[in-house]
Amino acid sequence: MSRYRNALLQFKSYGLSWIYSDQIATSLGITAAQVRKDFSHFGVTGKRKIGYHIDVILENLSKILGKNERQKAIIAGFGPLGRALYSDYLAKDKGIEIVAAFDDSNNHSNDTDPDIKIPVFPMAEITSVITAQSIQFGIIAIPDKNAQHILDMMVLAGIRGILSLSAIEMKAPSICFVNSINLLREFEKVLFFGGKQVKRSAQHARV
Repeated sequence: MSRYRNALLQFKSYGLSWIYSDQIATSLGITAAQVRKDFSHFGVTGKRKIGYHIDVILENLSKILGKNERQKAIIAGFGPLGRALYSDYLAKDKGIEIVAAFDDSNNHSNDTDPDIKIPVFPMAEITSVITAQSIQFGIIAIPDKNAQHILDMMVLAGIRGILSLSAIEMKAPSICFVNSINLLREFEKVLFFGGKQVKRSAQHARV
């Protein structure tokens, strides 16, 4: 759904109001039949000869993804990775409001980064801030050895959805959904499948 939304926002930025399923399919590397099937599941219908109205699809997807209202979230770990994630992506997303970040390199509560404009608290204050602001979503971008402890603190404070960028597999109770992205593992996939392409290209070159 997020891929569809991002693709449609891009098409809309080109000045398009209507779009065909095959145009969307080509941009995402899937089939037009899959696009039509997915849109039907979302409750979106098109019109013969003119396709789908982009704003209608975006409205439906925004409802499903919870983009119609801003979701408050926090970042645990505000080193280079956490700052880059915030500056390059989260600060520009209208559906997400990062209300605070936490990092042990900061010694004072309410310490605000002059460039990023969000309060940065010591990690020890994470539970009190989450509880006080009724925050339910968070991101973990800290060294692996501390990640499980921070996740436990976040869940106890009321967090119910976590994106983890830690390289370790963490455990969470059923009341909290955790999506873990292991960057090293993802790059290993690139090395494996990219290596196959290199070998295939070498074989074709010899032929």
